[in-house]
Parts: sequence; C-alpha cells; structure tokens
Amino acid sequence: MPKTQKYETHSLKTCAGELVLDSRKVAFIPESKTLLVADMHFEKGSYLREVGRSVLPSFDTHDTLERLSEIASDYGPKSIIALGDSFHDVAADERLSPDAATRLNQLVTPDRDLIWILGNHDPDIPKTLYGQREDHIQTGDFLLTHHPYAVEQGVNICGHYHPKAKIKAKLGSVSSPCFAISESCIILPSFGTYTGGLYVSDPAFKAAMPDMAAVAMTYQNRIFMIKSA
Repeated sequence: MPKTQKYETHSLKTCAGELVLDSRKVAFIPESKTLLVADMHFEKGSYLREVGRSVLPSFDTHDTLERLSEIASDYGPKSIIALGDSFHDVAADERLSPDAATRLNQLVTPDRDLIWILGNHDPDIPKTLYGQREDHIQTGDFLLTHHPYAVEQGVNICGHYHPKAKIKAKLGSVSSPCFAISESCIILPSFGTYTGGLYVSDPAFKAAMPDMAAVAMTYQNRIFMIKSA
C-alpha cells in the first residue's frame, strides 16, 4: 500500500476480490500487488503537433511518466499492467525520446514486471522497450483487457472509453475523470496528460456498460463514490 497519503483511495469489494481505486486514476490489486493504468497515450502531444499542427507543447509523455513513476514508488508493485493505448499511434516510437525510453525501461526491475496489453491505438509496442506484450491477462478472478469483455465469472477490468462524470452543485457543475463500475466490469479513467474523456451519460458509453451501478469520480486528489440513478 502507499507510504504517504497525499491523495484518497477507495477499497472496492468485488466478487473477484479487493480492488483499490486511487484518485490519481490508477487501480491496485492488493492480493497480487498489481498496479493497473489505462490509456496513457504517450506521444499524443508530438502527434498533434506533427499531424494536426497543434500549438500544444509536447511535454505530455514526460508528465505522464513522472506521475506513473511516483505512483509506482508509492505502491511498490510486483507488476505494472498497462491496459492498452499506452502509445497514441504506431509511429510513436519514432518520436519517443531516448530519455523517455530509458525512464520507461527503469520501471522494470528484478522485482517488478511491466506488461503491455495491446490496444487499438498501439497494436505494437516500441521494440526498444522492456516488458511483455499481451492481448489480455488473467490474474486471479480479474480479467484484464483493453476493451470491455463479458465474463461469465469474476470481474473484467479495462480501459478504452476514458470515462468521466459530471456532478451539479450550487455554484455550478464539476466534470472529472472517473472509474465506471458494474458488478462484472470496471472501466478505468484515462491516465494520459492529453487524453480527453467520454461522459458516462453518453449513449455510446451506456451501450458499452448498460449495467453501470456507480462511478468513483476523481477530483483534486479526492475520490467520490456516486451511485447511478
């Protein structure tokens, strides 16, 4: 578990076991000491500048890596599993700096594995990077994938949809990334610095997760459990 709580966590009891939801948009499986992160979209900034002529600075990979490294240091996991779309496009390796590649490889140690689950944005991972490449991973009764997957038993944990929620308050409304939760599926928020989100109220999201029971909304290092209406 984390050494210093500068943020909030929520322990979620599921039929597959305990899952810790972290307000920094990651999840942790205590039983297997597995850290889960989804949709980092490394090198999205450089892609937008090169292809879309964006004026956004290309610092997103550095920022995403800084946050991931800090979280990994807090949890001391045996495994880090990236749930797909870790890179924004298949040419990202051509724009990935040597320093960023080195820092990614430093996440792999004699005591820690790094597993890349392949996504639709990154059907391949840069060859210079350490770690296994997998379509999915089964750890206990948790099935880890990029897209949501119907399971007969246990719980599917995935990414892809970048869920976010909006709550209304007296002074206006607040929108923020969230974990979308049903009995058999948990969709993680996107972790990347430049990733957007899809509201859980959107018809496309409802079609993907019609049985959503709650969201865990992340906001300023806090986490709020909200039951679905």
